[in-house]
Amino acid sequence: MRRRHELGAFAPSEPSRMLLSDFIEHWIRTSGVEWAKTTLRTRVHLLDKWVDPYIGHVPLRELGRTRVREYRAEIIRAGSPPTNTNNVMRVLSAALGRAEDEGLIPVNPCRRLGQVRQDRPARDALPEDVLFRLIDSAPTPRDAAIVALAGLAGLRPAEIVALEWGDIQDGVIHVHSSVQGGERGPVKNGKPRTCLNTEPALNHALAQARGKTRPSASDLVAPGARGGYLNFAMWSRRVWRPLREAAGAPGASFYSLRHTAISRWIGQGHDLMTVSGWAGHGPDVTLKVYAHQFQRSRQRAAQSGPSSSSG
Repeated sequence: MRRRHELGAFAPSEPSRMLLSDFIEHWIRTSGVEWAKTTLRTRVHLLDKWVDPYIGHVPLRELGRTRVREYRAEIIRAGSPPTNTNNVMRVLSAALGRAEDEGLIPVNPCRRLGQVRQDRPARDALPEDVLFRLIDSAPTPRDAAIVALAGLAGLRPAEIVALEWGDIQDGVIHVHSSVQGGERGPVKNGKPRTCLNTEPALNHALAQARGKTRPSASDLVAPGARGGYLNFAMWSRRVWRPLREAAGAPGASFYSLRHTAISRWIGQGHDLMTVSGWAGHGPDVTLKVYAHQFQRSRQRAAQSGPSSSSG
């Protein structure tokens, strides 16, 4: 105690007896004002459902690494799937990291805990005939445009929801916004990009969605049924799932369409930097995910080179 008095604010912290639930309430009250509404809503939901009922009553001083590991095993046994478990642990780690910063615990027990192994969803590229069958079989022109924007222009769902007619000009799609939780914000990574709109099927789908009337530049390309932003999760349940069944691709995720668009660009011989720019990825991410396809594309080009030059 004498040593702590001598060191003052720089003395080693004594673990707090504050309950985790009380600290989380303090954390949300003081830090939540800085978060996006979707982030706040998601974190509060995870904390209310998966943290507070299990360890909310535990004092901070008792939340060592062993106790946190036991807690993680407990929620897994309670039915939390790997993806949800990892999300919960990330939120808990953020909260306990703030407790560490405030000197309430000496170290964040979630640090270096590792993630629960989870299988990555299948996002294999779809065959072209399946892609065009999905576009042609869409129940409405709006739905066909959504599928075409993902499968031929590589747009993410949140980017499609935010796309306005004024963003499509002179054969170029300008992607600069996304919609998450009903709120417009910047695109992923905060880097606007452009995509060439040279695919006849995409042009046709957009023309059909636009119809005979000429919407204003600020009108949404894919609005909700009652106007405003499309609820993509609901659209996926009501439209995408039946559509993929009817088109003969029952296991395809919507992100398979984006994967298809990027794979087609590579197959058409576009270089790494061009594909990365259209996809909105860093070159390292693009190469990591699609390295095998770039390799096959180079091999095809090498094999066709001599014959084409001799001709």
